Amino acid sequence: MQSSETSHKREDLESQVWSAIAAFEQIVETIPNDRVSLEALSHAYEQVGDLSRARDYLTRLASVVIDEKDRDAAEFLRERLLRFAATDPVAREAGAKIEAFLSAGLPQAKTFELATDAQSIETKNRIATESRNAHVASELSFAWTLFQAGELSQEDYALVAQDLSAVSTSSAPVTVSVLHALHDRGHRSLERIMSFASRDSGVPVIPLSLFEITEAARSLLPLDFMIRYGVMPFELMGSDVLVAVLNPYNRQLRENVQTAIGRRCHIFMAGPGEFDVMMELFSRKDHAPVEGKVIP
Repeated sequence: MQSSETSHKREDLESQVWSAIAAFEQIVETIPNDRVSLEALSHAYEQVGDLSRARDYLTRLASVVIDEKDRDAAEFLRERLLRFAATDPVAREAGAKIEAFLSAGLPQAKTFELATDAQSIETKNRIATESRNAHVASELSFAWTLFQAGELSQEDYALVAQDLSAVSTSSAPVTVSVLHALHDRGHRSLERIMSFASRDSGVPVIPLSLFEITEAARSLLPLDFMIRYGVMPFELMGSDVLVAVLNPYNRQLRENVQTAIGRRCHIFMAGPGEFDVMMELFSRKDHAPVEGKVIP
């Protein structure tokens, strides 16, 4: 009996995987260079054991990243390509192109500078050119980590990936976040998922509601950057800064934030609900009305 139930569960899982694959392939047929879909398809085919198709979508993604001159995303793809390169000449060639691109002396991934009082035009321009696609890729990787650990079902993973794809196209500052996608869908295991991510990444969860955020901490990063990338300085400890993030695995974001702030940062993980409350408070102080998580 148990063997039969196990077999049915396996069949259900495979059905969900193929449903997700079909959905993303429809997107790719319409938008061949949609990076979220290419990333999701490479993961999904790897999950069902079709490494050839997984490789195909991964190498297509690598070509798009190079064409768009996105160094952050290229760094992210390099490790995945290496796993295929040992036995696959096509992946090896794609990996070589990524390496050549990264070593070609192109400008480093853009960061943002802080204005002493109001945000300067230069700061806003730098934020506008910050690599959003690399951020979406890091969120997909977060979702994939949760799926591989059994914290998300294949159906959950597919839904989260679709939500990330949809929200990432918004021209308004909106939080692109796995935790927000789960929160907005009322996922019952959100707290358990946060506990797992905290243990697995070594980043402790912090209850933001217990802190009264000072203006000195709030002004360390531009508001629209905090909203879009799910990051927020919330306390000063001498010359150090305590920073809350929604994705504890995104090391590139941590480095960008520490460089921008110019101080040593200690990273904590925040819940999406509390993060939204703080962003709404910050927005009101800046006289920017908020509806949900989008700042018009």
